[in-house]
Amino acid sequence: MLTIHFANRTERLAGLLVERIGAGPVFTPDEVIVPSAALRRYLTLALAQQHGICANVRFGYLAQSLWGWIARVVPGVQAESPFAPGVLAWRIFAAFDAPGAFDAYPRLRDYLAHGDAVMRFELAQQVAGLFDQYITYRPEWLSRWSAGQSIAHGAGAGLQVTADEAWQAALWRRLATEAGAAHPAEAFAAALATHGDALVAAGTLPAALHVFCLPSMPPLHLGLLQALGQCVDVQLYALNPCREYWLEVTDRRRLAYLAARAAPGEELHHEEGNRLLAAWGKQTKAQLELLIAATGDAVIDEAHFDEPGADPEREPESASLLARVQRSMLDLTELAPGSVALDERDRSIEVHVCHGLARELEVLHDRLLALFAAPQPPAPSDILVVTPDLEAAAPLIDAIFGTAPADRRIPFHVTGRGRSSVNPVARTLLDLLALAGSRFAASAVFGLLQQPIVARRFGLATEDLAQVHAWLEDAGVHWALDAGHRASFGLPAQARYSFADGLDRLYLGYALPARIDAPFGARLPAGDAEGSDAVALGALWRFVGLLAALQRRVAAPLAATDWTTLLTELLHDFLAPQGEEVEDLRETQAAIERFADELQRATPEQRLPLDVLRSALTAALDDAARGGVPTGAVTFAAMNSLRNLPCKVVCAIGLNDGAFPTQARPAEYDLMTRDARPGDRQRRVDERNLFLDLLLAAREHFYLSYTGRSLRDNAPLPPSTLVSELLDTLLPAIAGERDAARARLVVQHPLQGFADIGFRADVDPRLRSFDSEIAAALRQRTTEPPETPPRAAPPEEDDD
Repeated sequence: MLTIHFANRTERLAGLLVERIGAGPVFTPDEVIVPSAALRRYLTLALAQQHGICANVRFGYLAQSLWGWIARVVPGVQAESPFAPGVLAWRIFAAFDAPGAFDAYPRLRDYLAHGDAVMRFELAQQVAGLFDQYITYRPEWLSRWSAGQSIAHGAGAGLQVTADEAWQAALWRRLATEAGAAHPAEAFAAALATHGDALVAAGTLPAALHVFCLPSMPPLHLGLLQALGQCVDVQLYALNPCREYWLEVTDRRRLAYLAARAAPGEELHHEEGNRLLAAWGKQTKAQLELLIAATGDAVIDEAHFDEPGADPEREPESASLLARVQRSMLDLTELAPGSVALDERDRSIEVHVCHGLARELEVLHDRLLALFAAPQPPAPSDILVVTPDLEAAAPLIDAIFGTAPADRRIPFHVTGRGRSSVNPVARTLLDLLALAGSRFAASAVFGLLQQPIVARRFGLATEDLAQVHAWLEDAGVHWALDAGHRASFGLPAQARYSFADGLDRLYLGYALPARIDAPFGARLPAGDAEGSDAVALGALWRFVGLLAALQRRVAAPLAATDWTTLLTELLHDFLAPQGEEVEDLRETQAAIERFADELQRATPEQRLPLDVLRSALTAALDDAARGGVPTGAVTFAAMNSLRNLPCKVVCAIGLNDGAFPTQARPAEYDLMTRDARPGDRQRRVDERNLFLDLLLAAREHFYLSYTGRSLRDNAPLPPSTLVSELLDTLLPAIAGERDAARARLVVQHPLQGFADIGFRADVDPRLRSFDSEIAAALRQRTTEPPETPPRAAPPEEDDD
């Protein structure tokens, strides 16, 4: 049986899941499908809070779990999918390297002919992701290609579309032939229809399956879940922001387009309903339509909608602005003009305009301190901060939140960053691989050696590194390992200014007196090392020797097993992790194993050059599937990594024009863009829906900020279109003058944090600063001393 539970809040759906899992047999594992690591942790804590422990629950992701059950049921199917994007990428890369394989397709042939190995690998990754979309959203296309048929729609298909389809169809037929079979989804569904109950009784399939809060499911997966529902108790938990029927609502722009194209006198049976829900909720609406259509006779449970901000002791009109916006979506109504008498203390929705991202973070820090100073402060774990570009924001977050004094320190955690950026073991390994294919500039070599994890391996202390740096300068080392290495760049085979020449001169400086009358063997000694300096000099010699050995080993492409062996040796020979770095080492080793496993499954004989290996290892370390995981502190994350996770305070910073939704366009060879269907993943539509999800996930405060003033000339800059659309909806609804309403929601901040406006009692409290050092400096400078900033007891990090 298949049951769909609808609710507008993640907490209600989690409560239903916890209740059902608690009612099941104790010794039967419960299968739970989640969309992210964040919601997996959320459910784990919810189960532990309710039952005292979370045990015998198997969490998984939909695609991998479905393939696992297919492999158990359909004979001859591999345990790991040969159509996984990581495996497909290597198989496509090998196909691109096959001589003459695509000579009949000029568009692809010309690109491959002029691209290097890294460009071919990047194209292979993109095409693998595209084929993964075809597998789940357009399986009928692949069936037609396998049968030698075209998907082009008659004579209307353009020449470029036809050319793109031609090489993709040829590539798919090649991949399908190598895999030995088509996707086994149909065979799996047939097996379930004939003997599904027996498979459940035998334990081959689970008796019950819980699918929790997936923001989107492709038609292929929905069809397989419906087939599983014939013999498995499938419980789908789906978020629905509206309890009314809203699948026919249309956004304002679409309504104008339809009205312009309508024939005279033609009636248009469309409505906008709630303006924000119609404009931002297209992905959710399409997913709900697909879910209802694909699941057919499923049982629908719609008794779990909660009133946002509901308080039996208060009138509905006294609810916060945030709660009223959420309630208007729930009821599919619009906030009437002038209908919201905004309370002076209502800070549930704020928009802060700043000069640059650093200033945004300074303002955010002060606003969070104000929240912690309130009578009913949130816990740090109740606060989520998201930004479109986490990598750009991370150093500023550390600089502003990480350097605050103890009396203003806010516990924080940045999650979901690429591990190649934050894992010191991985970062050093990638730097080492980059160095192995370079000119070995003295600055780059010393930069690697002075990394603490590397210097520790070679026994070099801080003073030893300073001495080594002075030696390299005195010996005149500029670049190249030796004469042969320099010759590989098409230059004369001269050792002067190389590491080999420099080390010879340093050893002469150690062996010979400080003053000599003539060069020794045509070389002058350098460095004047003596006594115990031999230890550091020997460490430098060993380090350079290992680099030279590495350079020789990677000069030619290596197979997967050889790369695995080499990378493991590099971790041992060059790095000495300690403390938290030991876990970083394990994480890096796991990424190496994933990369090697995918390559081994795809093309075990494939030999990879160094630059492709480094690109592939970086991709394995930065795997987006890891996502972010909240902790007991204020959590900073990318926009989508903690989707649908409820928080008391949701902050979105960096919402500049063009930053979110992003301006990225789909690949020109993506055939799905020319045949769009409801439910297709479209980045801009997905990101608009993500903003809606963030708004709905906020329980008490929805905080937005953007760079609205130029640092150069203070010129106004526009915000994200999403911020503008939100303000365009809220401002007319607030009673009073529009300018006054805007001032209630939008706060204009000064360029600098030390502006005296932040320390005056007669200004907007949202401009107030908590910086006591700046207040003390202003007090000495001015005749009218500023007000002493309030003191907020610094919050403590929550226990997990």
